[in-house]
Amino acid sequence: MKLLLTLLATAVINIIPEPAQIQVHNGFLKKSRTDRVQCTIDHDAGIAPEGYTLSVTRKGVKIVASDNAGIFYAKQTLAQLVQPDGSIPCVEIKDWPRFAYRGFHVDPCRHFMPVEEVKKHIDILASYKINRMHWHLTEDQGWRIEIKKYPKLTEVAAWRTEFDGSVYGGYYTQEEIKDVVAYAAERFITIVPEIEMPGHAISAIRAYPWLSCTGEEVKTFYTWGTPDISLCPGKESTFEFLDDVIAEVVQLFPSEYIHIGGDECRKNRWEHCPLCQARIKELGLVSDEKGTAEEKLQSYAVGRMEGILAKYGRKLIGWDEILEGGLTPGATVMSWRGEKGGIKAAEDGHDVIMTPGTDGMYFDHFQGDPKVEPHTIGHYTTLEKVYAYDPVPEVLKKIGKAHHVQGVQANTWSEYIYSDSQRDYMMYPRAFALAEIAWTQPARKNWESFRKRVDAACQKLDERGVTYHIPIPEQPGNSCDNLAFTDKATLELKTTRPEKIVYTTDGSEPTAESAEYQKPLSFTESTVVKTASVTAYGKVGPVRTIHINRMAPLPVVPENEWFSGIKARRTDGKFLSIDDLQGREWREVDGMSRLRDLVTLEPYDRNLPDSTRFYAAEAECCFIVKQTGVYRFSSDSDAVYIDGKLIIDNSHEQVKRYSRYDHELVLEAGVHKAKAVFIFNVKGGWNNLRNKTDIMMLRPGDPEWHSLKAIEL
Repeated sequence: MKLLLTLLATAVINIIPEPAQIQVHNGFLKKSRTDRVQCTIDHDAGIAPEGYTLSVTRKGVKIVASDNAGIFYAKQTLAQLVQPDGSIPCVEIKDWPRFAYRGFHVDPCRHFMPVEEVKKHIDILASYKINRMHWHLTEDQGWRIEIKKYPKLTEVAAWRTEFDGSVYGGYYTQEEIKDVVAYAAERFITIVPEIEMPGHAISAIRAYPWLSCTGEEVKTFYTWGTPDISLCPGKESTFEFLDDVIAEVVQLFPSEYIHIGGDECRKNRWEHCPLCQARIKELGLVSDEKGTAEEKLQSYAVGRMEGILAKYGRKLIGWDEILEGGLTPGATVMSWRGEKGGIKAAEDGHDVIMTPGTDGMYFDHFQGDPKVEPHTIGHYTTLEKVYAYDPVPEVLKKIGKAHHVQGVQANTWSEYIYSDSQRDYMMYPRAFALAEIAWTQPARKNWESFRKRVDAACQKLDERGVTYHIPIPEQPGNSCDNLAFTDKATLELKTTRPEKIVYTTDGSEPTAESAEYQKPLSFTESTVVKTASVTAYGKVGPVRTIHINRMAPLPVVPENEWFSGIKARRTDGKFLSIDDLQGREWREVDGMSRLRDLVTLEPYDRNLPDSTRFYAAEAECCFIVKQTGVYRFSSDSDAVYIDGKLIIDNSHEQVKRYSRYDHELVLEAGVHKAKAVFIFNVKGGWNNLRNKTDIMMLRPGDPEWHSLKAIEL
């Protein structure tokens, strides 16, 4: 009997999210009888909206709910209870959601998502009781929704010419959107479309320049960031355009809410726009402690948008910047810049969807050490961090405003998501943690239980052929794939959540049966270590290769080659990698005092017009190491040479952000030479004039990196 109960408990923990109440009984419903499912909608049963009761006995299954959504969610739970032999454990479940809004977000604007990919995520997340999809359809880098009255939005605004001359884009026809909306509705997911205004609208302005303050033609915006070109709220034609767009949008989306963005709108051009200033004067807007006149002009624009939506029977939702300058009474706020905006909105009586990036709700963040994980926008959000988040801040509970938190959403922005599989990798299994915090009552949450249930959920992803994150072995503190030593090296490994680590040292790819890492590894000869994590169900994660090099100290530079300060030179042109620099004519650059000045030879322009002068530059210096030993180097430069040896090459990366090519050398005490090469270009959408081109140096055991300093003779 004890063994049977253990097996039953194991079956039950395969449910994500954890049900509100669950009782396990002896026995199983045999596979031959699993088609005996009785579903009843009973409005008088006292069951919450979307909730259900599920009873599994040896005779069959009974489901009772107050609505069709509850029946659907009960069936999702039932599907998760099915055992490998097709039987179902006998259980009694009473379940209901914590939040009415349980959302995920996708961004096809930066990198397009085909319809089948959108449907794939709807399928997966509906099975875990997610009921909203926030579809980010317009952005600076691409307009993705067909608007028949404005054909240039798809003819022009849906496509961009990249830095390398290639054309990228795509859009959804209205028929495709209707199909996806219907597909989602069948799975009880409501799609909330986002039409950005007044900022993040360069794609629309490219198609129709009269939407901006100046009316001038705008070039392709192929980089990430926040440009200072916005819609002009001083023109009535702007609001006529938005009204026309919304008139078609509401015919496609039955959602109560339409998202209008409202975030990161730069207003400096409004300050110099005669029409915007006339509008400010007409409205009597003045700068005070509540905001600038231009911030209040944005509030006016948001209010106008709310009026447009109300005309079509819809409600406005926007990012927390819509609070700036005052917020219209009926608006709902998505709090993304931490919880502060959401708390303020709730205090003022507005409904809130919590989606703070700082608290784990941004799935475009790193899931492990940036030195080993794929490129992202930055930050650090592990599965455990997502799971730990409570969308209702304590302060709102204390003041009786917790009811304004209508739900929670996780966002997957796609600037650094270059493929469908990479999007999957960023979303899962973190989306399972989202599902549980959105549905499950806090008292039912348990991290250790959840972590085991995630294994079952990930195996279902394997059945679908969906990629997901398996922790990559990393080194405590700071990972590096190129280690150096003189006599003996030690390699210590860990993972962001407990997984078995395997490794090989013979050049072969690790398998689930390879040697298991149990303690730090020691080496006395140069070795290539290949390592990976293995899940509890035997799947091998991404392989990481670590080169451990035994070497003699690199000798110092002869004294007759020493020089003071920085020697620098540049060459102009569009270059993609250091290979393109062969045979170029260079000219000297005077006055450079730091290696980081490689990025200052042209002014940074967030709008990046075609008139920008692209270039490559390199800088050399001599530097001193005080004692013979192992030194680690890191840089966001395209290439770094130490004593003529190429040790870092970032230029062939898909995006040149956050170097993953740190490198160790053994250096003899004394003077050595360093050279950094920087290519100003845009790869993967990243304007790398924002890079840190210092050469950073670290001696293992030191607490901090230090910027390499040129000697002064």
